[in-house]
Amino acid sequence: MKSTQTVAAALVLAAATGLAPARAADISQGVQTLDLSGGAAVLMHAFGAGNAGNTFSDRYNFTASSTQALGTMVTSLDLGALGLGGAGFDSFKLYNSGGLSMDASQLSAPGAAAEVWTLGVPHLVADSYYLLVSGTVRNDFAGNYVGSVTVSAVPEPATYGMLLGGMGIVGWLARRRKA
Repeated sequence: MKSTQTVAAALVLAAATGLAPARAADISQGVQTLDLSGGAAVLMHAFGAGNAGNTFSDRYNFTASSTQALGTMVTSLDLGALGLGGAGFDSFKLYNSGGLSMDASQLSAPGAAAEVWTLGVPHLVADSYYLLVSGTVRNDFAGNYVGSVTVSAVPEPATYGMLLGGMGIVGWLARRRKA
């Protein structure tokens, strides 16, 4: 009897170790290309109901053709108690073509009902870049995250020199006229 119980326990343990652990599904939307020719673009991923625990890693490619200032923000509301969904972010990063990354700053408390991440780069040189938004869907309700990317031209140092020179001339002319 004792050996039968031992054999049964060994078979149960063997079967249990052979089972693969449950894993979250990857619901990434794949690689998207942002058109920043107008100076701005929107980041968005909508999740259907029943995705609690599933993960995503969405990539947004873009190109900077000249020196530009970059500002980005991404946010999600987790309103599961109200029947509205949300996603929790694990990371929000900017990568250049060489693979160097810059992490975003999280403005809200981790796990808060509203998560907000921002990233600003004052001098983005001409190169190919991508933003990577990664996270986990927190509940079974449908939800989304949304964000924005803006770029603006950064004046060259010579432009600042011309501006200062012009202001100096205007000041000199005003002083001369007064005298």
